[in-house]
Amino acid sequence: MNYDSIHRVTGADKLKHPLAIILILGIAVLCGYAAAKGGIVVAGIIGALPIGIWFMSKIIQKPFIGLMLALYMGFLLSGFARYIQGIPFGLSVDFGLALAWIGILFKDWKYTDFTPLKNDLSTIMLLWYGYIVFEIVNPESCGPAAWFYAMRGDGFYWILFITAIFMICRNPKYVDTFVNTILFFSVLGSLWGLRQLIFGVDDAEWRWLYVEGHEDQHVLFGKLRVFSYYSDAGQFGASQAQVASMCFIMALGPYSRKRKIIYLICGILTFIGFGISGTRGALAVPAVAGLLYLFLSKNFKILIIGLIMGGTAFYILKYTKAFQSIEQVARMRTGLSGEDASFLERLKNQRTFGRHLANKPIGGGVGSAGFWGEKFCPHTLMGHTPTDSWYVKIWAETGIVGICFHLFFIGYVIGKGGLIIWNLKDGKLMYKILGLYAGTGGIFLASYGNQVVGQPPSSLIMPIALALTFMAPMYDKMILQKQLKEKKAKGEPLSLEEEYLLQEPLK
Repeated sequence: MNYDSIHRVTGADKLKHPLAIILILGIAVLCGYAAAKGGIVVAGIIGALPIGIWFMSKIIQKPFIGLMLALYMGFLLSGFARYIQGIPFGLSVDFGLALAWIGILFKDWKYTDFTPLKNDLSTIMLLWYGYIVFEIVNPESCGPAAWFYAMRGDGFYWILFITAIFMICRNPKYVDTFVNTILFFSVLGSLWGLRQLIFGVDDAEWRWLYVEGHEDQHVLFGKLRVFSYYSDAGQFGASQAQVASMCFIMALGPYSRKRKIIYLICGILTFIGFGISGTRGALAVPAVAGLLYLFLSKNFKILIIGLIMGGTAFYILKYTKAFQSIEQVARMRTGLSGEDASFLERLKNQRTFGRHLANKPIGGGVGSAGFWGEKFCPHTLMGHTPTDSWYVKIWAETGIVGICFHLFFIGYVIGKGGLIIWNLKDGKLMYKILGLYAGTGGIFLASYGNQVVGQPPSSLIMPIALALTFMAPMYDKMILQKQLKEKKAKGEPLSLEEEYLLQEPLK
């Protein structure tokens, strides 16, 4: 018997030390005094401390909890803010990501392995966020407060989510976890939106529309543009279109009949959510997602058929009046009109920005345009001129240098992501990654008309999708090695190539 194991000093033994007892008593006295002086609020905070400490211990053991908390709040924060006033729910995503990184850094303390971050996606994101940080010193900037709020959607969430996923999610099971979570909250959003359409908005939503001044964008000719519990109808429609595209692609994958039916039902519900949002710009999401799927599925006959079908749908919307009696179709049709008043106004705003930015290669500073520009510097040209498009916003804030870098980043991840998917061998993994990737490609194009890239939940789903896409080769190899081990365990002979793959290290 090991003598040391019998006489090992435990944590409970250390608490018996006189100094430990004095320290505990002192803390208890201080907590009692603080509660007596501060009242019920301070007493409640002190009472919640043990729960907070327990929660932090769980986060350190499983940093993935922080990532999931951030994703949950990315879907729910706008809805919560309508019902509970005065709480900064917007920072809850930051809180979840911070917890995830606290867990990563403290789980193994001095022995944390950062080699998973040695990849091209993390590198290019670090460069982009470095440029965002550099924008703090832009002399045209509205100040650090505007920069702080704006940079979160511009790159902060992306860099933290992508790097955390590379550090934590080293197993294919995480793909299913993320996909199922996204589907759950998206379908719930669809049902919430249908409730608004059929039964009308509730008191909190009515206040948001008519007291807080959002009715001009969401009630058009007496018809409600459904927004569900998302930030607005534009974000709701784009996100629903993204998830619908993902579901329809996965429904075509090599899964069981039951799972295919689930994906199909989720796809139909989220596509209905996209339709009732009245979001015209989101038409690009299923169009681009469909094209990416048809190309990467390697079935070029279907690709040609798909192009014909897509072209037919475009022709019907653009050049005919078919289905004009359907409100959602009529609104989508206006998005394809070159004479649409909203489209012409956007072009006018872009010309205004072009003249203003002619001698500003690094732009007007992060936070100087769009929502935060209107909030922090409303009397400037940048602040009061609507950006409308995500790319116009990036151009206005970071200049020609920033928008060129940003477009290079998008082109790189779409091109490299497509190459990765093209070479995946496991069909089940491939269709899930393809669904995530294709929906993300659609959002990139749809963001020309709306700033959905920088708003949750899209600003969280997209970095998740890209990180999982770039990790897919490792997942693919893990799945293949597991299959080869099972084959070998059954006594079946392996080829030389299979033996090599079985011994090949994971990266």
